[in-house]
Amino acid sequence: MSVVVVRAFGLCTVQDLGRRGHMHEAVPPGGALVRELLIATNRSVGNADGAPAVEVLGQLVVRATADVVVATDRTTPVVLRAGEELVIASEPLRCTYVALAGGIAAPRILDGRGTLLSAGLGAPLRNGATLATGEGTDPTTRALVAFSAGEVVHLHPGPDLDAFARDALAVLVAAPYRISPSSDRVGTRLAGAALPRRADYREQSRPMVQGALEVPRDGQPIVLGPEHPTTGGYPILAVIANAELGRFHAIRLGGSVQFALTSSR
Repeated sequence: MSVVVVRAFGLCTVQDLGRRGHMHEAVPPGGALVRELLIATNRSVGNADGAPAVEVLGQLVVRATADVVVATDRTTPVVLRAGEELVIASEPLRCTYVALAGGIAAPRILDGRGTLLSAGLGAPLRNGATLATGEGTDPTTRALVAFSAGEVVHLHPGPDLDAFARDALAVLVAAPYRISPSSDRVGTRLAGAALPRRADYREQSRPMVQGALEVPRDGQPIVLGPEHPTTGGYPILAVIANAELGRFHAIRLGGSVQFALTSSR
């Protein structure tokens, strides 16, 4: 069974839960922007949590070539009959997910099947691409995942507080930041109050992690996403709590986020 991509607008890619253990090879983990939504969509059609599904940042139209069970993170599973089309749009969130019962057949490369553009693994879906079903459903019964996007996101103080003025964290949490439309899966650019850096701070390369809030010299922060560089030199003022990464990445482009500290030093 399969579906054909009639139209892909924006960035539509096959994603799973990412690759682990390859940072030393300069391969970031990748995987779904919002893991909770990928898992919820897979569970709704009886797939394993990490089965490949389609991440839509924009709009996707698919047509079934044979009867197939399809679901998104916002709809219950339906049987898409041969010749029928389904339109999926990411709004009002930044992304949405589409799962086929049985998963999507995708080659396993470096312990993962998801598209990782920053490492040259896979490619965005194009008009005319065929998505075939994969290895079958998972008979395990699992609870559906509760998820809600939110504009208040908690973070921990980062490792480079000495690179900033003493009030930098206070500035960060004082007012909302806007999610810049120029954001991508590598990093989410934020627009708001400039975060004051010390003029004498010398940047140094260090390992990077998803959720790190790094600050270039213009003071406008960037939150690293699943395709982040494995090393970088901008100082890290804060790191988003791992449990809230999905809530952050679900905020639509042009939306706003209010940060709050989970702890202080």
